[in-house]
Amino acid sequence: MNKRITALLICIIAGVVLVCGIILAGWISPPEEVPKELPQEIVIGIGEDIKGLEPVSGCPWGAPLRPIYETLVVEDANLKIQPLLAESWDVSEDGKVWTFHLNKGIKFHDGTPFNASVVKFSFEYKPEAYRALYAMLKSIDAIDEYTVRFVLNKSYAPLLRDVSSAPIMSPTAVDENGEFKSPVGTGPFKLDEWVKSQKIVLVKNENYWRGAPKLEVVTFKIIPDASARAMALETGEIDLTGHRAGRGVLYVPDIPRLREEPEIKVIEGYTQPCVNWIQFNTEKEPFNDLKVRKAVYYAIDTQKMVTFVVGETAAPLLQGPLSMPSTKHLLNRELTWYPYNPEKAKELLAEAGWKDTDGDGFRDRNGEQLKVTFVLSARHPEVPKIAEIVQAQLKEIGMDVELQTVEYGAQKMMFKKGQYGMMMQLGVCGHGDPSLWLNYFFHSKRGVNCAFKNDTLTALIDKVYTTVNEDERVKIFYDIQEVLEENVPGVFIYTDANVVAVNERVKNYEMFGGIHGAYLSLWKVYIEE
Repeated sequence: MNKRITALLICIIAGVVLVCGIILAGWISPPEEVPKELPQEIVIGIGEDIKGLEPVSGCPWGAPLRPIYETLVVEDANLKIQPLLAESWDVSEDGKVWTFHLNKGIKFHDGTPFNASVVKFSFEYKPEAYRALYAMLKSIDAIDEYTVRFVLNKSYAPLLRDVSSAPIMSPTAVDENGEFKSPVGTGPFKLDEWVKSQKIVLVKNENYWRGAPKLEVVTFKIIPDASARAMALETGEIDLTGHRAGRGVLYVPDIPRLREEPEIKVIEGYTQPCVNWIQFNTEKEPFNDLKVRKAVYYAIDTQKMVTFVVGETAAPLLQGPLSMPSTKHLLNRELTWYPYNPEKAKELLAEAGWKDTDGDGFRDRNGEQLKVTFVLSARHPEVPKIAEIVQAQLKEIGMDVELQTVEYGAQKMMFKKGQYGMMMQLGVCGHGDPSLWLNYFFHSKRGVNCAFKNDTLTALIDKVYTTVNEDERVKIFYDIQEVLEENVPGVFIYTDANVVAVNERVKNYEMFGGIHGAYLSLWKVYIEE
């Protein structure tokens, strides 16, 4: 063959091979990678493990179990009662009969139907969990399949608030002996595993009655230290933390740093009303003297202290306990309380016979120095700072304050034994109705930590519990505030916001109100970059 033709053929063949190689390479090379959907999983950092899986006694505030169990009604972010398992309710004119009309077609995780009889079962399972309600309760009756009626011995205004924190469980959650065996609720998530002191893992309920949640897995990770939880959020180990539920509060110094993180969103709201205050021991000197109690109130610069220690995550209670953002509609604005006035404080102490006779800077009377013990628990890091400021401000008016920091359990014991002059009270939080808090501290018979025994105050608290008419209740709350201002059982300092920090990729999260509102929105949360 002619050499020129041969060379030409070789070139043609090489070209064909090259083109085929390119085409073949195109066929066999991996295609450009299609982005995968993000795993619909969320990790939530909490400060304390649950105690068990029963809905009524499982954990502090029951928060990690709330995606499993639901309630008849809920408190929204504005602390208004909204329907959930109950679609509506009626109350009789005398406030003694409450009738709930239930949503139809709802099933528990195991397929058991939700109806009036299981509502009755849930409330009667452990009556001690609803002491205040049961003190008023005559009967719970299943009128028909989807109607349940609460009949009371006397009217009980906070009933809806109690019902909002009463989880409904299936009768199949207990064995033939009535002993609890497993968590079975109507909620958007089911229990997958619980590793004590480490984590609680929930998985989605595909048959959830409001529509299957987008999240496949919710993991509650127990991280006791609040600063460690904040760091875990920053590093991506967890997706969300904060809120008092589950003892998940953030430390105040960590919040400004989290606000600066571009991938973290800080959400806050006064969704769980708490009154943080200094309680006086009014049964022994010097606080059995009203003038001394008033003097201390005048001597404390509440606004400055709250701004310095807690900052914008709290609101000072300058007009008493009901000057919280959540209860300002109940505020008696005619009362002036005790604005910062150290000179007035000094006058009152002098009138009470306390004078500095030896020039040492501290007042005395009948040879006895004006000295008090201020007991506090260091569960919250801001408390020692507040105590130090109080100590310094009371020194300015001649009172010697000794700070005594103890464990929370020891503090409770010291309260019972009266071993204190002043005591810092934090974290007794309630619903949008402040009657719970008032009952806890000021009812002389039902109060858990009755700080001030006063027959008029006890009678007013009873009245606010049994008055259903809202306009009449507001007047009673006004009267309660008058008694508190007149008698000065302590210094009301501030209410702190619920603060939640969440990764930006977590969408649709919102806080609901009340003591269980941290995780009620998880059923509609999803993950997105």
